[in-house]
Amino acid sequence: MKSKNKLRQFRQIWAMPVVIGICITFGLVTALLGTGILHWLSWAAMLIPLVVLIYFILGNKLRR
Repeated sequence: MKSKNKLRQFRQIWAMPVVIGICITFGLVTALLGTGILHWLSWAAMLIPLVVLIYFILGNKLRR
């Protein structure tokens, strides 16, 4: 029972950082290797972490 709870906590803590890391890696690799539509995909992938950051910064300021 405790191991399931610890696994759930681990996933809750690390799920978003892993997804953001994958987005950043995908964006950097496609920017280096691709042309055309891949450049647009790299811009989109690199904007996702920025949008998440802005959302949480503004969300915390609006809640106060």
